[in-house]
Amino acid sequence: MHRRVAVPALFAAVAGGVAYALLRLRRGGDPGGRASGRRGRAGRREQPPHEEYRCDCGQTFLVSGAGRHRVYWLPGASPSDPVLSPSCPECERPLPRDPQVAGAPAT
Repeated sequence: MHRRVAVPALFAAVAGGVAYALLRLRRGGDPGGRASGRRGRAGRREQPPHEEYRCDCGQTFLVSGAGRHRVYWLPGASPSDPVLSPSCPECERPLPRDPQVAGAPAT
């Protein structure tokens, strides 16, 4: 192959590969663009549903996740502002790390 043809062809192949990689990164790595959350109108991801937890002192929390991956938020707080301590900010009681199972006896 002549150099005049090989260099532009190589450049086009590399540019195509870079464009494909950037597109995959933008979509989150999956071909359909549907990574972990569902997309609502205008392509924005819908927030996963949150459970509600009420501490014995009466403080209400929104809860997402399970086990050691449970995350608590105060009502009205931003998703980027979770409760970072392992206890209730009002009464210092420990927040549960396991989901409450319906019908299970209390221990």
